[in-house]
Amino acid sequence: MHMVLPSIQGRQMLYTKEKQIFVKGTVSAVTNNVAVNVSKYQKPLNGYAIIDRQTVHVVGTDNPADNAANVPQYCLDTKTDVTQIFWCTLGYINCLVVTCSEGLIIYDCDQQFKRIYTHNCEDKNMKEKYAKGIAAFECTYLCVGNSNGSIRVFGPDDDGQVVFLDRKLFHGAPITDMSSYKHNLMSCDESGCTVLSQIDCGELMIIARTKVFGGHPCTTAEITRIGLMAVGYGCGTIRIFDPTVKLINGDAEDQLPMIIQISAHARCITSMSAAKDVDLLLSVSEDSWIRIWKISSTTVTLVYCYMKEDTMFVGCQFITRNGSKFCTTAYDSPYITCYALNQL
Repeated sequence: MHMVLPSIQGRQMLYTKEKQIFVKGTVSAVTNNVAVNVSKYQKPLNGYAIIDRQTVHVVGTDNPADNAANVPQYCLDTKTDVTQIFWCTLGYINCLVVTCSEGLIIYDCDQQFKRIYTHNCEDKNMKEKYAKGIAAFECTYLCVGNSNGSIRVFGPDDDGQVVFLDRKLFHGAPITDMSSYKHNLMSCDESGCTVLSQIDCGELMIIARTKVFGGHPCTTAEITRIGLMAVGYGCGTIRIFDPTVKLINGDAEDQLPMIIQISAHARCITSMSAAKDVDLLLSVSEDSWIRIWKISSTTVTLVYCYMKEDTMFVGCQFITRNGSKFCTTAYDSPYITCYALNQL
C-alpha cells in the first residue's frame, strides 16, 4: 500500500477558464452535481445537466463565446427531490437518467427529453426510500443504487423498450455512487464500503469488497481508463483499488486491498471524474479546491490545482475524452464553469 500526500512533482498542466454557461436556476448541494454527455459517437446539442432541487436543467453549447441569452435549455420538473443525473445510451436510445426520492426516471434526449420510462424504487418493506448511484454498460445495461443498499439492473428488450431485469442486495448502507468498466461494476455506500461486482447476461454477481475505513462515507466513485477503482470519501481522502488484486478469503467474500491512499482534500470530496482516454482523475471538494491527478497502479502525481475562495464545489466532469477540458459546478451558483488546457 502506498500512502501519498499531494505533491507537485512531475510535469504540470495549466488550465484556464474558458467560459461560464448560465443556467436558469441554481445548483443544489448534491454530490456529483453535473453530468456531461461525453460521447464518442456524436456531438450532442444539449450536453450539460445540473440538479436544482426537484428540477433538472439541461443546457448545451459548443461555442466558447456563448453565455446566458442564446443557449438552448430544458427544465425537467420531476416533482420529487433529485439525487443524481447521468447520460448514457440504452439500445438505440440516447438517455438522460435521473434518480430521485421516488425512484428512476429516463428521458429520451432525441425526443426533446420526453419521459419514456419510470420505475418506483421505493419499497417500504425493504426500507427503500430513494434511489442514488447510476452506472451503465455500453448500450446494454443500466444499474441503479438504492438507499437500502440494493442495486437494480435495467436494459432494453427485443423491441428496444427499457425493462427491469434484476435486483441484488450487496450493501448494508445507502448507496452513494457507482461506476462501470467493461464488465465490472463498482458501488460504494455511506458506511465507507466499496463493492466490486460483475454483470453477466443482466445478472450481477459479487466479486469482492473493501473493508470500512474509519466510518467515513464514500461520496464519489470513478473507474480509470486502465480499470483502477478510485473512491472519494467524506474526510477528503481518495483511495485506489486494483480489481485484479484480491485477498482470497476461503468461503467468505474476497477482499479488495487498498493499493494507494491520497490525502487529496481538507474537506469532503463531492465529485470526481476520470478522463476516458488518458490516466487523469479530476476531484473537487467543499474545501474550494480543484485538483487533477495523474494515476498509475504504482504512483499518483498532482498535475493541476486551483482554489476558488469561498466556493463549495459540488460537481465536476471532464468534457473531452483526452482531459483537455473540464467543467465544475458550485453550490447556489447559476453557472457551469468550463476550463481548457493551455497549449504551450
